[in-house]
Amino acid sequence: MLAPRADVLAARERRRPKQGYGGWPVADLDAEFRADPPRIRLWLDSSAQTPAETVDEILTRTWTEGRIG
Repeated sequence: MLAPRADVLAARERRRPKQGYGGWPVADLDAEFRADPPRIRLWLDSSAQTPAETVDEILTRTWTEGRIG
């Protein structure tokens, strides 16, 4: 689960040509999501990572932490 900090996600959203969250405030969605998370075990704060760094970390951690259940 890619879970960057809400402030980072909001900044990324502002730079995108198409808005993915519609009229929902990113901070509200983030708080709700973290309060009732899905049963995915690998959470990754990608706030300070490049896309390549994020992929590398996923590949490193997925087999030990990426279980569903």
